Amino acid sequence: MTALIASLAIAIAAPVPLDKGRDAEFEKKVAPAREKAIKYLKDAQQPNGSWDVLLFKSLLEMDGGTTALVVLGLIEAGVPANDPAVAKAVEYLLALKPSKTYVVSLRTQALARVDATKYAKEIQAGADWLLEKAIIRQGKLVGWSYPATEVADNSNTHFAVMALHVAAQAGAKVDADIWPKIRDFYADTQHKDGGWKYINVGDDKPSHSMTVAALLSLAVAVKYDKKATDPGPAFEKGMAALLGEKVGKFGDGKSCAYSWMTTAELGRVLGSTEFKSGKQVRVWYREGAEKLLKEQQMDGSWQASRANIDSNYPAITTACGLYLLGRPLK
Repeated sequence: MTALIASLAIAIAAPVPLDKGRDAEFEKKVAPAREKAIKYLKDAQQPNGSWDVLLFKSLLEMDGGTTALVVLGLIEAGVPANDPAVAKAVEYLLALKPSKTYVVSLRTQALARVDATKYAKEIQAGADWLLEKAIIRQGKLVGWSYPATEVADNSNTHFAVMALHVAAQAGAKVDADIWPKIRDFYADTQHKDGGWKYINVGDDKPSHSMTVAALLSLAVAVKYDKKATDPGPAFEKGMAALLGEKVGKFGDGKSCAYSWMTTAELGRVLGSTEFKSGKQVRVWYREGAEKLLKEQQMDGSWQASRANIDSNYPAITTACGLYLLGRPLK
């Protein structure tokens, strides 16, 4: 791999940097919550190695999505790739033939995090599938859909971008032309208020979670541009809108768990436990971790407080919570 790709791999795989947002004393509070959440997920694993539920398997055709997400959460929290629970889940994932963007993305990322060399073929297949399903019109990226329709949304798009990024780090061949298309897509679809919406049509206002997802994609895409020195004006305007809460309260949104995960993804890609814009600073890691410590259930799980599809499935919310907490400090 080139030096660029190697540096990207380190940025994703490494723990959150030790700075004022994360210190040894605070870690003493986080550690028990992390261990309780890990135990909850291991105890909830089904005999076949999955965490999938009937709704996602039969009605939404997303068999494997929840399982891959849990694997990512466990790995991010420091559970070793050879842990029996992870190994059993990977065996389950390898037997699937996913056909939805969410599942292909999460499965690709999970396999890359477990063993990028052993599962190189599957990781490349995932990247190829996502590149094939990208919606391109008149030479411009429109995003990714489920892909049941040609209607793209910025949630599916975020998952596709992250999977391509992780796959590229793992050594997969990803068409270099996709990265400037991603940057142009987010620059072109940015709302006048500085944020981004779920679907880039209609009169809906920008949302917190979609703004974080867009910032993440811009931060990822710029890493593949050797001539760029920063993510660009769209990123700066978006970060100002995020920290100024022009797109909703920080950490809020339709899906709390999704916000936990994307916030952690963005922080780790940036290599900081803080988000900054001018004089505005948000210590995302400590703020998010304190919220999780306060809201953790007695059984170790987290359950989203809002009525959305993932709030009824604590395996999803707990995996996202673990993803934010990250691995123990060394």
